[in-house]
Amino acid sequence: MVFLLHGWGLNRRVFATLEQALALPCQSLDLPGHGQAPYEPGALDPDGLAADLALRHPGAHVWLGWSLGGLIALTLAARHPESVSRLILIGATPCFVRARDWPHGTEPTVFQTFADQLTIDHEATLRRFLTLQAGPGGRSEARTLMADLKSGGAPQPEALAEGLAVLQASDRRPLLPAVRAPVLMLHGAGDTIVSIEAARAAAALMPHARLCAIGHGHAPFLSAPEDSASLIRNFLHE
Repeated sequence: MVFLLHGWGLNRRVFATLEQALALPCQSLDLPGHGQAPYEPGALDPDGLAADLALRHPGAHVWLGWSLGGLIALTLAARHPESVSRLILIGATPCFVRARDWPHGTEPTVFQTFADQLTIDHEATLRRFLTLQAGPGGRSEARTLMADLKSGGAPQPEALAEGLAVLQASDRRPLLPAVRAPVLMLHGAGDTIVSIEAARAAAALMPHARLCAIGHGHAPFLSAPEDSASLIRNFLHE
């Protein structure tokens, strides 16, 4: 079974095209407070959520995480290795915010601006973020993201705020050497949310990881679904 975890502000519907292209047993999950999933404060804590996923889905499975979902899947693989047979990370990074020893992240002021805007108009802030994810020339992907958001259910404002705080505060770099499962990283070459340099640096810190640049923008599984599915199938059949 392939379990799929979506990114900030979206829901499991975002993987519909990829699931169809994969033609494999898949189950996309709504993160707490997103789509149809209930929410309570603290539910998006990566360690707590990873522990909950390991408990609810016993056995070793393939886990695919995109963006925020990648942060959760990475934590699951490191903290609960018995639960992960293979790991697929898309548009993922262990640390979203730039630091002195991590030049690959986004400036902290950018996240703070999003956090401030979120308190004023969370719907407009989310729309802006989805447009940024599609990247230049990604109008089709932006429309798809908006359609998936509407069809799968809008996130709760409290979950958006907590999810953004998780992206701001989390630094999973110390966990990377503990990821023993084979890892495939798919990354859009022109990703403006998470630079491909961040993916390269993360891959170098995991024992069995490889990076493939594919598509464009932050959601390459939308801009290049067939190619993404082919790379994933080949990875799973190795």
